[in-house]
Amino acid sequence: MEEPPSVRILVSGIARVGYTLILIVLFGVVFDHVLSLSTWVFGPWRLIGWLPLSVGVALEASGTRAFWRHGRGTPNPIAHPSDLVIQGPYAWSRHPLYLARHLMLVGVAWLLGSFSILGLTFLLFLVVQFILIPREEARLAARFGESYEEYRRRVSTWGIPTRRRRR
Repeated sequence: MEEPPSVRILVSGIARVGYTLILIVLFGVVFDHVLSLSTWVFGPWRLIGWLPLSVGVALEASGTRAFWRHGRGTPNPIAHPSDLVIQGPYAWSRHPLYLARHLMLVGVAWLLGSFSILGLTFLLFLVVQFILIPREEARLAARFGESYEEYRRRVSTWGIPTRRRRR
């Protein structure tokens, strides 16, 4: 059995995701300031943002752990899993890491009451949905063949139950 990549590669991938999310939040805060946008949530209602943020962090950790344990890889592009990962959150979503990152950004947007972070998160969603996911799924189909196609028929993209596709 192949060994997982080094912890250094794992930490590097986690740091890259963290930096990217922090940059999106910082851009959002700057846009709010430059555009003089007021916050849209006040007082204790802001605390609701902790829910999607916490769920997102837990989902990110669970998905990364599944990559490490079951795929012997990481979300870091230089150490993709060597096996198709269908355990953990991958049992109900083909892209739980993207979902996790969107949840974290929505949580921070809510905590800060930031329209701009929400807007940037929506733009990121569009890029992920229409550019990144199709590319990634084509690579996975080429790499894992029929086992990926069967997984793709069985599990939804975002974890939202849909009618099962028939062949």
